[in-house]
Amino acid sequence: MTPPSVAVLQAGAWGTTLATILARDGGRSVTLWTRDPVQVAEMAARRENRRYLPGIRIPDGVDITADLDRALEARDLIVAVPAGGVRAFRERVVPHLRDDHRILSATKGLAPDDGSRMSELWSQAIGPSRVAVLSGPNISREIAAGLPSPTVVASTDASTARHFQALIGTRMFRAYTNDDVVGVELCGALKNIVALGAGAIDGMGYGDNAKAGFMTRGLAEIVRFAFTQGANPLTAAGLAGFGDLIATCVSKHSRNRLVGELLARGSTLEGVRERLGGQVAEGIGTAEAAYAAARRLGVTMPITEQTYLVLFGGKPIRDAMRDLMDRERGEEIAGPLADVARLVSQLAAARRIDQTDAAPVRPTR
Repeated sequence: MTPPSVAVLQAGAWGTTLATILARDGGRSVTLWTRDPVQVAEMAARRENRRYLPGIRIPDGVDITADLDRALEARDLIVAVPAGGVRAFRERVVPHLRDDHRILSATKGLAPDDGSRMSELWSQAIGPSRVAVLSGPNISREIAAGLPSPTVVASTDASTARHFQALIGTRMFRAYTNDDVVGVELCGALKNIVALGAGAIDGMGYGDNAKAGFMTRGLAEIVRFAFTQGANPLTAAGLAGFGDLIATCVSKHSRNRLVGELLARGSTLEGVRERLGGQVAEGIGTAEAAYAAARRLGVTMPITEQTYLVLFGGKPIRDAMRDLMDRERGEEIAGPLADVARLVSQLAAARRIDQTDAAPVRPTR
């Protein structure tokens, strides 16, 4: 039986990784598209993406092309375009989309102009039932190297989620499904902001206590924002939330963590971008979009605010950290977090009652 046809659109580190494991570990017929014909020629000749994923062989089963029409012949499209370019890319793609196309968004970020989530942009083009998002603790180099990793596929349509779960899942890349698209997507985007600060803590040598506390409060901030957008707050406790936050804040391969560390050690933002060599740290653009959205919605996001001021307002990182430490002291579990805690308690209590009612009656002697 011929494997389903799939195209991965954009050959950055993540796109190249997905194309590689789909062909190598999943036995799929894959087209990997990139807009640069020079990059196509080099990758096809070397079977390696030396710029973004050096040392990882691209299987012969991956057809590398700069011809977008050729890539769009596939039924399943995995979009790994950076968030800042998705809207323009969508406008280029939309005229060529068919009724049988389904899209899996592998971009973790928000649109810089209005803070839209990536699934919102694609749903406007083909409807939400044919759109899913991919997120989780997914460090591309580790996955490309064949190391075990979990991920989450979220869609408002259960059949679409299961379809992409079956498509991308391999023995070493375990995929779970979730119907909370908003929560999965916002967790994946906002954790990059927290990772910038976690890297800054590394760069300043503030220690593990500071980093653990910062990550924890960052997760609370993600929950607060996502809750106002209608997300299930429990999603933040799963792979797309807590899991991805840990990986991005501690991994030596995390670009967002590296950006924060370099900034804390005196690099300029432009210098950091040069160091990344064309790769994108989504936390930078997401910080700007999330800051504007939080102000518009009236959501308290102190970490996002201070990150924005450091990146775009010229505020020294140590001053930003000091201001975070000097904030008014309050309760740890408050606001939406308190609502979540009460909800969990109620669900646990209801489950205990159900289990008690369902318990078999044992005869007495």
